[in-house]
Amino acid sequence: MCLCIYIYAQTLSINEVDSPPLIKGYCEEDPSEECFTISISQFMNSNAKIADIIKSKESGKAYIQFTVSEKGEVINVRSRSKFPTIARVAEDAIKELKIAEPAMLNEQPVAITYTLPFKFRSLELGNNSARISGDGDFANITDVNEVATPPEFRGYETGIRNIVDRYKYDLRMKLRQMSYDDKQIDLLKISLIIEENGEISRKLVIHPKRKLQNIVKTEVDRIVIEQAAKNKNGENEKVLISYDFSN
Repeated sequence: MCLCIYIYAQTLSINEVDSPPLIKGYCEEDPSEECFTISISQFMNSNAKIADIIKSKESGKAYIQFTVSEKGEVINVRSRSKFPTIARVAEDAIKELKIAEPAMLNEQPVAITYTLPFKFRSLELGNNSARISGDGDFANITDVNEVATPPEFRGYETGIRNIVDRYKYDLRMKLRQMSYDDKQIDLLKISLIIEENGEISRKLVIHPKRKLQNIVKTEVDRIVIEQAAKNKNGENEKVLISYDFSN
């Protein structure tokens, strides 16, 4: 009788295992390499703080390397890029990755190391996870939380909590009425650029599902700005508003 014990001292690549790690909430019923690759891309699109990259005006790529241990822990996260904000945002997102099950080899849990390219183009998003319209740029822009007086939305009372928290709550309720659950809604991100004249010059909707993207884009198109944001001197200010439905 032979008792065989497999010991793997080094981490492996995704191509060397029988099944890759399963990401919580993504493809948990499909332990395939293809599904893992799709899942990690969807996770990044939904969890990376896109607003930070927009404000930095960076456009480029970062390579993020990380290890999923045999215990299912995400460790040794590091990045390589000449774009510091994109690298930081990608690292921060990966550190939030939750693993349902580690990679398996010969029915044993093993550690794998994975390298992920993460790209962001501030002026052009050419993938199915985003809908973008308008040609507003990111020059001389202020985050809406930093202005003296935020813009006013038609149908909403004045105040930052109304145009951010209340609008986000109302949109969530509309999507729930359309039979979308919170798990799906939490993947949604929206960014708006509102010019000094009150025009919404750029609208960005990010979600892995195209149908929900289109629904949200229609809702965002209905926003009417009654009054532009103002600085402490009472002058109109160009602002960025970002909605992250995961928090």
